[in-house]
Amino acid sequence: MSKNDSITPLVQLEWDKAAALISRGKRIAVLTHVQPDGDAIGSMLGLTLALRQIGKEATPVVDGGLPERFAFLPASHEILSSVEDLEVDLIVSTDASDMKRLGNAGAGLRERGLPLVQLDHHQTNLLFGDANLVDARTAAAAEGVYDLLQYYNWPLTPEIAQCLLTGIVTDTLAFRTNSTTSALLGKAQVLMETGADLPEIVQRTLATIPTALMRFNAIVMQRFQLEPEGVIWVTITLEDFKEAGLSFDTYVGLSGYMIQSEDAVISATLKQLPEGGTDISMRAVPGYNVAQIALSLGGGGHLLAAGCTLDMPLDEAVQTLLPMLKAEARRGEKLYT
Repeated sequence: MSKNDSITPLVQLEWDKAAALISRGKRIAVLTHVQPDGDAIGSMLGLTLALRQIGKEATPVVDGGLPERFAFLPASHEILSSVEDLEVDLIVSTDASDMKRLGNAGAGLRERGLPLVQLDHHQTNLLFGDANLVDARTAAAAEGVYDLLQYYNWPLTPEIAQCLLTGIVTDTLAFRTNSTTSALLGKAQVLMETGADLPEIVQRTLATIPTALMRFNAIVMQRFQLEPEGVIWVTITLEDFKEAGLSFDTYVGLSGYMIQSEDAVISATLKQLPEGGTDISMRAVPGYNVAQIALSLGGGGHLLAAGCTLDMPLDEAVQTLLPMLKAEARRGEKLYT
């Protein structure tokens, strides 16, 4: 049995509060976290389309705009990259564990004094909304949006289904993570029956990567280090992106790749930021907890997938993070051996 089995999932579902705020809202900004992944974009677009189905004027926004790899999703071309000149009376966020993760878009709207409904599935969520729909039992924020539609009896369309299944597939690596449950598979079946195209989603998200990213991986992975405790890690510099011809905002997913090493129990990437800080992404195999490390450093996430940003250069970040990763590697115990 995993030493993490005793952790009680965070659940705070304020359905009535959220319903009241959504009922009063007419023009709604739907936000998600910076450097969005498939669950961020899928849950944001699925919720945007669902709000429109009930007569709301909903606009999706994320710092930096749409990652090209998700341009196949319905309404993706409508995603805004900033909230400048956007007039709304309610914020709804998805897949963000704290306000900082909503970036400039979130900060700009919150400064206007607008109410916020937040939907998330991270164990480390800080419950920062005026109404919180947080369920760490769900595998993806997109699953949380599916549950919202069911709870409120909102319509599920083929377009919404495509967005939500994209979020679920990408966050579970096509139903391969330990967050996959029989209930989730049942929801995925409903989404497919409604019109979501599973083979297309897998091909466009998990089975295809930019050629520049392959070049980037070849450059960066020459430097990876594997510690005796089972911690595998690598640093990423701004020069790496330039050399590979890859946009800095591209989701690289190297921590998820490195944790597949048979000798690793925890992986981490430490990415140099243009402004001088370091972005950290961590993964773990079942039996370990990187969420607590992320939370202690001002970030958050799940037991097996978490991250944070440190206001320090790469070399200092390595010195800060590595002892914490090694300590967790010594503390934990593999669930599957």
